[in-house]
Amino acid sequence: MGLIEKKSFCRVCGSACGIVVTLDGERVVKVRGDEKHPITRGYTCPKGRNLPEDHVHATRLERPLIRESGRLRPTNWERLLDDLGARLKRILEESGPRAIGLFTGGGGYLDASGHLSSMSFAEKLGTPSNYSDMTIDNVPKVLIPELMAGIPGLMSRSDTQRCKLMIFMGTNPVISHGHTWTLNSPTAALRDITGRGAEVWVIDPRRTETAQRSTRYLASRPGMDYVVLGYLIRELLEDGADRAFIEQHTQGVQQLREAVARFTLPRASALSGIGESELADLLTAVRRNGQVSVDTGTGVTMSRAGNLAQWLSWALMLITGSLDRKGGAWVHPGAVTRMDTMNIPPAPETGWAFAGPESRPELRSIAGQYPCAAIPDEIAAGNLRAMVVFGGNIEPCLPEAGRTYDALKQLDVLATFDVRHTRTTDISTHVMPGKHQLERSDMTYVTESYFQSLSVQYTPPMVQPIGDRKGVWWVIGQLGKRMGIEFFPDLDVDSATDETVIDYITSRSPSDLKGLRENRMVNHEPVIGWLERYVDANIGGWRLAPPLLADQLRSFEAREMEQQLGDLVLIPRRQRYHENSKMLDLRDRPQIFVNPEDAADAGVADGTMVEVRSANGFVHGVVKIDGTLRQGALNVPHGWSDEFNVNRLTGTREVDPLTGMVLYSGLQVTLHALPQA
Repeated sequence: MGLIEKKSFCRVCGSACGIVVTLDGERVVKVRGDEKHPITRGYTCPKGRNLPEDHVHATRLERPLIRESGRLRPTNWERLLDDLGARLKRILEESGPRAIGLFTGGGGYLDASGHLSSMSFAEKLGTPSNYSDMTIDNVPKVLIPELMAGIPGLMSRSDTQRCKLMIFMGTNPVISHGHTWTLNSPTAALRDITGRGAEVWVIDPRRTETAQRSTRYLASRPGMDYVVLGYLIRELLEDGADRAFIEQHTQGVQQLREAVARFTLPRASALSGIGESELADLLTAVRRNGQVSVDTGTGVTMSRAGNLAQWLSWALMLITGSLDRKGGAWVHPGAVTRMDTMNIPPAPETGWAFAGPESRPELRSIAGQYPCAAIPDEIAAGNLRAMVVFGGNIEPCLPEAGRTYDALKQLDVLATFDVRHTRTTDISTHVMPGKHQLERSDMTYVTESYFQSLSVQYTPPMVQPIGDRKGVWWVIGQLGKRMGIEFFPDLDVDSATDETVIDYITSRSPSDLKGLRENRMVNHEPVIGWLERYVDANIGGWRLAPPLLADQLRSFEAREMEQQLGDLVLIPRRQRYHENSKMLDLRDRPQIFVNPEDAADAGVADGTMVEVRSANGFVHGVVKIDGTLRQGALNVPHGWSDEFNVNRLTGTREVDPLTGMVLYSGLQVTLHALPQA
């Protein structure tokens, strides 16, 4: 049989780059970018091009596994489902739905039927014990829109075709393609943006790959992004704000003015570590361009001041008439969900106050999810007896790694969907091999809200499933039959296929998705202005200074006075060849990145084995001297397991009081050389 080519889209991350898959029968030979794809135009990253090797990786899961006498053993689906269904039904009867939790990871979000399954599982089961990676890396982006606009989880992104000034803070889209919006073919995109005369400024403790392609780079101290934004807002409210927009579409401008009053130029410079003249240049750039788009990433959202920076980034865009406006930034309503067509009740200015987990009453539920910091306490208290994991290797991503991993081992049931053996499947009671992305019909469902247009993509399967892999929807549907719960109303799981599940999802969408299967894509221009109309009609204008955030900013004043310039702090870092805990076997290596001056102070050099310590634990690794880091900032990239798991440095007790999110960035650490072999 000769080689054939089929078109699909990549689901390693949320960018959904168009790809061409070369096949020799059922063997995946090669993956390259699809030059005719209307958005990505031939671009794909090294991770996408590695899909052939990933598909047949030695650690792939091919058959269901069940734990017997302490060991995982191969089994068949009927036996696994009978056993798992009986156990979950018993826990439900004995302890109620709260005792059965679920965790949705990146793999679950990038699988349309998988995400449908996780949502249906939580809803029909009636469990509030709903966890995901949201409370690990981006919960400020969920909270801030709720407080300022009345709707949680809205994501802004630059109007890249018209915006004259873009500011990236704590994000590196050249490597990550963006945090909650995608910059496909990022190097070419940045070249196009600056080529038309727009300015791109990067504010980051590291001169990232994005900073190296920017108009200007400002080396900030970790966690001080909110100070820079506060300074800009303070000055612009005096001269440079869009006063007509503020009067017509916002509320709380005086409260915002009072909140940022302390961020004078000298104070902002001293706290941020950015020179006064550089901050003045940034202010001049905002005034010169009139509108501005600000995008933040995990370097901001995973920090102690994540809420404040995200709030002030939106406030800056609002006072310049830039948010949900052409030439600034727009807010994606979701091409499938289409929030712009929905009648959504607005949240009060203090947000929806839903109770959190019983063992951690100080935590609250955010957008229907409990903070991941509560997992070990909920297990220890006996409140959480079972967890179903949808596409996430939770061992390297959950906080306080050692304690949390040990707690997971105490669950009566840990049932995990994945395509590979992981540290999480190692301790699971039931392992359910889902279909690899090249083996299933799929569509963009959650991550379509990341795109630069109202786009939905579809793909048929490229090859048949290896072994006895099943669609996640099928497993959950069959499990429901054993538990007496109909997880998918109006869907006959016995006769359904991947294709009928895609139809089931699209039929529930208010969007017209006609032609999606035939054309592989439905693509429309962005909808701009819908959120402005919503806030005007429902809450009387954007809330510039929600009380919860203004109070939190006031509470930071004392901490600012205590800032020590000599502290060494941990910040996150994306690497080129792996995505979270996926594809770690490519070219990236677990290394500890250290500024040259900090390395000299610690007496270490390239290749030195070191220990990084925090108040919560330690990791061991090899030093890589990195002159792109400003002094005082240190990187331990996430996604790695065992002794290099960065979450050994995090704790589950020091959490943000508004979101319950653990401190992952800006964490104070020390660096120590280990005895060398």
